[in-house]
Amino acid sequence: MKKFYRAQLPPFFITVFSAAVMLLHGFTLAQSAASAAAAAEGDQPIEAETEGGSRVLYVDFPIPIIEGQDPIYPDQGAPAQSPEDDPAFAERSLAIEEYSTAVATTESAGGAWDVSLVEQFAALGELHQAQGNHIAALQSLDRAMHVSRINSGLHTTDQIPIVEDMIESYTTLGQWSDADLYHDYLFYIQQRAYGPTDPRIIPVLEKMGRWNMQAFNIGLGEALGIRLSNAQLMFNAAARLVEFHFGKDDERYVPYLNNVVQTSYQISRNPQLLNQVDNTEFKTSQELLAQLLNERYATEPAGFSVGEEALREIVTHYEQGEDVNLLAEALTNLADWYLVYEQRRRAGEVYQTAWNLLAEREDGAATQEKLFGTVVPIPTIDRQPRRMGRGSAEGEGRASLRVDYADLMFTVTRNGSVRSVQVLSDENEDNIIRIGNVSRTMRSLTFRPILADGVPVTTEGNRFRVRYWY
Repeated sequence: MKKFYRAQLPPFFITVFSAAVMLLHGFTLAQSAASAAAAAEGDQPIEAETEGGSRVLYVDFPIPIIEGQDPIYPDQGAPAQSPEDDPAFAERSLAIEEYSTAVATTESAGGAWDVSLVEQFAALGELHQAQGNHIAALQSLDRAMHVSRINSGLHTTDQIPIVEDMIESYTTLGQWSDADLYHDYLFYIQQRAYGPTDPRIIPVLEKMGRWNMQAFNIGLGEALGIRLSNAQLMFNAAARLVEFHFGKDDERYVPYLNNVVQTSYQISRNPQLLNQVDNTEFKTSQELLAQLLNERYATEPAGFSVGEEALREIVTHYEQGEDVNLLAEALTNLADWYLVYEQRRRAGEVYQTAWNLLAEREDGAATQEKLFGTVVPIPTIDRQPRRMGRGSAEGEGRASLRVDYADLMFTVTRNGSVRSVQVLSDENEDNIIRIGNVSRTMRSLTFRPILADGVPVTTEGNRFRVRYWY
């Protein structure tokens, strides 16, 4: 096991970063309040309907159409409940009044920086947040943070729950740049407090890695290649620390390796973004981050090789266990990886290994059917909607976009390629161009083919529904 050491951010970085956060505190909150007020008064500018408004901006992974069942995406549950419909709404409203009175009393008796105000403002922020009033929540949380910094210091861990609540409100409001700023600040506080080897940093790394992937998926900022590089570094560090402190049997180990695979896939899909890593400024920041995480810094993030290594490690992990079904699934994911990268012979060999492993078991038929009985879009490790280039939705996410569906039927060859795409949905003048875009996207995907006696075969008439945003 490699030797760990404690790395610290240089003093100039601490000073500049802290100043930036504090300056942006007041500005972003005022901007949020002004935007909300303008929206309430109907003063928000209405975007003109342009050709870009009909362009497909995101395409989801396809889900199979099964006879007699309506295809439903995993996140298509019941609509979110309005805060006003919550039975506790009135109770929270009363609590807000009580806390507001308590704040006024405390300020009158102890001044604007009384330490007890931290808890009062934080509780008030959480109540506003639960009521769906995120502007008021941010104003209260901002006060809590200021009072905490005055009384306890600029970078104490006392701020962590406050900053986490602020991130939640900024994210809900779709203010991604502000959420990004506070994600960075939250990481800085915790890295400074825990260092690179403390097990408390593990969930911090995982959460920050996920944020970088989310920011990449919505196209936040210009340095999207750096997002992927940061995520890969953090997921690698998280998996390594889990192994070091808790061993490979820890329940987090395999999911963290799967996170590494997901970043590796996006890195390999977006090679043009890696040019950013050659920029001197970005390269310096990557070297610094790698130092902070005790990670080896490569000249550029790796795609295929790092993903393959992580998938092989997962296979090795399950080889040492007793669950043959999990081992077969891990082998199948490794075979998928080879097929996506057109290493068809290696893919076929590993598929056959997984098939034979299950064939030797009396209860293996069900898992064989699950893994190989239908065509499956791969890699299964990545289920994020694809962002279709850089467009008007950049940095805004999908919540502000319109959504629709296209039902398609196509052939999947034994090599996993899509051929002969047919549109099953009704096409009209309004949607025909968008459905055409979705159809072309399907042709670029790879599917795990059906296996017959462990051998991939070509199948026709595969029916899938595809969700897209425009």
